[in-house]
Amino acid sequence: MSNGMTMPGDRIAAAEEYIPGPGTYEKGGVIYAAVIGKVRFDDRDKTVSVAEVKSGRALKPGDTVLGEVGSVTNSLATVTIGGADEGGRIIGTAETGVIHVSKITDAYTDDARKEYRPGDLVRARILQASPSLQLTTKDPELGVLKAACGRCRLTLVNNAGRLYCGNCERFEHRKLANDFGRFTPGPRESDKPVK
Repeated sequence: MSNGMTMPGDRIAAAEEYIPGPGTYEKGGVIYAAVIGKVRFDDRDKTVSVAEVKSGRALKPGDTVLGEVGSVTNSLATVTIGGADEGGRIIGTAETGVIHVSKITDAYTDDARKEYRPGDLVRARILQASPSLQLTTKDPELGVLKAACGRCRLTLVNNAGRLYCGNCERFEHRKLANDFGRFTPGPRESDKPVK
């Protein structure tokens, strides 16, 4: 049985119900996706896996891509591309690109570490494919789609336009895509209101 597209870090199932298979990992009794791909539940074997999306298509300027932020310095963020968004269909790839601090946002920023953290899932656009992969997230639909707390790694929620960790009771900043809330839960009843 197949059950739609998932991104790395998405919760898939409880470890008490399924055994983690390829493309997944288990942490704290929950099975998570490790790759971008299609979720597959095998009720006979009680396993869940994620079939990674693969393609030989070369990336080109103008393509919109999804990826995970790796290292971040004051001048740039590296992004491992998980796939290109081709008309709502994810086409897999495994290249690494960079977002220079001047290409992160239209607002002034002097440090990429203020806008991105390792592990953030981002949507970016390719500016240059060769000789090196150069990306931008300046447009409103580009930026962080999913982020984890810098302290406890709990998925951050959008609380009144700011990212909030209900566990640590603190706020963090990111350059968000305008549809950030589509990929993460909203504030829960247990989350404290904005002060």
